[in-house]
Amino acid sequence: MLKALMKKQFLELNAFYFQDKKTGKLRSKGGTAGFVLLFVFVFFAIGASVFGMAMLFADAFLPMGMDWLYFALMGLFAIMLGVFGDVFNTYASLYLAKDNEMLLAMPIPPSKILFARMSGVFAMGLLYESLVFIPAMLVYWIRAQQTAAKILFPIVLWLLVAVLVLILTCVLGYGIAALSTKMKNKAITTALLGFLLFGVYYVCYFKINSLLQSVVANADKVGTAIRSYLFPFYVFGLAGAGSVKALLVLVAGTLALFALTYFVLSKTFIRIATTRSGPKKTVYKQSAMKSANVGQALLKKELKRFSNSPVYMLNCGLGLLILVGLAVFAVIRASYLQQTMQAVLAELPGVDQLLAPLIAVAVCMIISMNAVSAPSVSLEGKMIWILQSLPVDPKQVLQAKEKLHILLNSIPALICTVAFNLVLRTDVSAMVISAVLVWLFIIFTANLGLVMGVKKPNLTWTNETVPVKQSMSVMVTLFGGWAACILMAGSIYLLSRVIPVTIGMTIFAVVLVLATLYLRKWLYTKGAALFAHL
Repeated sequence: MLKALMKKQFLELNAFYFQDKKTGKLRSKGGTAGFVLLFVFVFFAIGASVFGMAMLFADAFLPMGMDWLYFALMGLFAIMLGVFGDVFNTYASLYLAKDNEMLLAMPIPPSKILFARMSGVFAMGLLYESLVFIPAMLVYWIRAQQTAAKILFPIVLWLLVAVLVLILTCVLGYGIAALSTKMKNKAITTALLGFLLFGVYYVCYFKINSLLQSVVANADKVGTAIRSYLFPFYVFGLAGAGSVKALLVLVAGTLALFALTYFVLSKTFIRIATTRSGPKKTVYKQSAMKSANVGQALLKKELKRFSNSPVYMLNCGLGLLILVGLAVFAVIRASYLQQTMQAVLAELPGVDQLLAPLIAVAVCMIISMNAVSAPSVSLEGKMIWILQSLPVDPKQVLQAKEKLHILLNSIPALICTVAFNLVLRTDVSAMVISAVLVWLFIIFTANLGLVMGVKKPNLTWTNETVPVKQSMSVMVTLFGGWAACILMAGSIYLLSRVIPVTIGMTIFAVVLVLATLYLRKWLYTKGAALFAHL
């Protein structure tokens, strides 16, 4: 039975390569081969970058006889990447699997179901941590003077890291699952956590070079800190460097932690996997109902759809937080921006005349990421008949979707635009026109997304990730918006050679108005008729 469960689990992990989740049909041999090759390419691309980092550490630490520090750092990075990549998979595969209740209804011990699920989590964790640890092993075998222990022990550590990732992700997944049964608004909480993780990722990404250089320059201090505050990683490093005693201690400790984790999860698996209770139900109290007109009701419906979908918010709302963050950065680091701009002007005189349009273009590039309207039609899915059967004009439905896009984007975008213009002290007229350009671009992308959503809908999806991340409407809105930004920057720059920049910006504003009017005319005539019969 356990063998069958594990086979089923690994088939589910690899189903993406063989089955199109959108249609449910098997992929062709060519399609499967293409996905496998793409995966291999991405794996080697990431591994190559890690290989370079490992070379930097090896050349710095190995000549100093600090092999243990090399393995301690690479093991730490491997565990961090494994946990970061696998924690939500753990939560979903252990506790939110769609067939949990079906399997629990069978005469199968829950401990075997849990073990099969954990084997899938282990495989995913092994995949993620291998992106770091396999290049680290290769570099060590190339750079270090080899003995049998230094060749074999890193392989054992490679497997132990996957077990440690499994333990940590199971503990974190258990915490997320336990909290999710008490959350009042799971979607917003999940989205905020996702935004936080994205923020941590980008901070690490932009700081990685300075961080690596700092670690290499302060090897002794880093080593002392690891011995003092991260002693298990010190033992891990000693094991990688060939210490038999350290390896035995590490193996025994890891297996003991795994046994304890498995025991605790097996005792709580049924309770959490079958719990569907949310927060305490509100007691109904009779009160007067507030009425709203059709437009307000439809807009409220669209806002709830957005706020109740973490996938929708994460993929179409991340740019909103970026705009707010940039505005805060502009205010806090105003002196730094002004000094930087003075240095640029010293090298490139006359650039100050182009600051306002450059700010507008940069903000518009971010707005293109916030394609709130683009997937909104497809997200209705098979329930679109409800909107079509209501006694409302299809135009009103589309207008509500357009308004949501405009409302969500306008305030962050305009605040960011004005903040940078004020800090960089652009001309008042140029600042006003740049704000108008940004606002017109928001309306343009709202209508572009809706036009594509009506013309290329996907109403047969089984996972809302498909219309949000993989639909033609989102792709056209994103890349079409970027193309419009490039056209804006290029045309204003060329016109600035013969006419004032503010006039060039005004001309492009007129172009945006005309393009938007064309899209709106189609959307609220032919588009509305097409929407009514989707």
